[in-house]
Amino acid sequence: MSGREWSSPEAGQVLKQYSVPDWPLLATYLISEASAQKSSRWCNYISALPRQPYSLLYWTRAELDRYLEASQIRQRAIERVTDVIGTYNDLRLRIFSKYPDIFPEEVFNMETFRWSFGILFSRLVRLPSMDGKVALVPWADMLNHSCEVETFLDYDKSSQGVVFTTDRAYQPGEQVFISYGKKSNGELLLSYGFVPKEGTNPSDLVELPLSLKKSDRCYKEKLEALKKHGLSASQCYPIQITGWPLELMAYAYLAVSHPSMSKQFDEIAAAASNKSTIKKDLRYPDIEEKALQFILDSCESSISKYSKFLQASGSMDLDVTSPKQLNRRVFLKQLAVDLCTSERRILFRAEYILRRRLRDMRSGELRALRIFDGLRNIFK
Repeated sequence: MSGREWSSPEAGQVLKQYSVPDWPLLATYLISEASAQKSSRWCNYISALPRQPYSLLYWTRAELDRYLEASQIRQRAIERVTDVIGTYNDLRLRIFSKYPDIFPEEVFNMETFRWSFGILFSRLVRLPSMDGKVALVPWADMLNHSCEVETFLDYDKSSQGVVFTTDRAYQPGEQVFISYGKKSNGELLLSYGFVPKEGTNPSDLVELPLSLKKSDRCYKEKLEALKKHGLSASQCYPIQITGWPLELMAYAYLAVSHPSMSKQFDEIAAAASNKSTIKKDLRYPDIEEKALQFILDSCESSISKYSKFLQASGSMDLDVTSPKQLNRRVFLKQLAVDLCTSERRILFRAEYILRRRLRDMRSGELRALRIFDGLRNIFK
């Protein structure tokens, strides 16, 4: 992005001089053009952008804690807010404070950066044909998402423009949809501020937290093995309605493994990491039942948190008297209820599968024990 494309060429030249990365560069550009108002070539587009996107970037910490305590997406939102604040502070200290005439604080501040990053998270497009470069595509970014389509925006070299080809026929006047990518309901709420209808998103998943027990006699050795492969004592793994990754099972094996397996801790920890190329499909029949029970206990603990929130949600915010504040809280609470309902649904499915597998294992063991007792009685 050259200085010529800025309504304030000086701003573009300074940021280029400091080699500011794409995301903060675009965020600053958006603020600069918004402040230029009608003198900006993007005036009409910017005036059509929402003043306060509904992404989780705009939820307060109290709202995140209140409505999304059960979901792991809360922590992702907190990290994102922290990253935006850190990016702004870095630009302010390194650049803005040195050029106050070009970057006045009344224009380039934390609130305007929260707005611009909210726009980027919800509207920035990654273009595969341009080596994955990111871009704002005015007007095209106002197309809505559907979980049922696979159409996406991309750069077309022949026409030198951004295009998309529909994957189905549309009737005149019918709304045309694109895909924002294979994202879970939590990711869609995090960046775009909406949650698809329960059961309609084939890419939906829930992050299941797993933790080593500090009372484990081998806690220190297991933690060292995990750290070696970039993991920690507490890890989250994605569960979909269709199942869970091999890495999750490996972590469960490590969590329940006994001291006699200490020489295998490193191998199991490596298999629990998605960065490792080691064989993932490990089998330890002697502790498989314990590993499945460990996952089931974690599922049931998470389900309990979701159920607690969903049961309490009906009586929340009854003390709010301000209509504006009440409308906001009702809206955010409904988003949280929709998300928690969809994530709990996946956990219910996982719980059912785990209970059935454990029941089959235990009934098989019982049959084997009865056969053994019968043979023993014969040879008495």
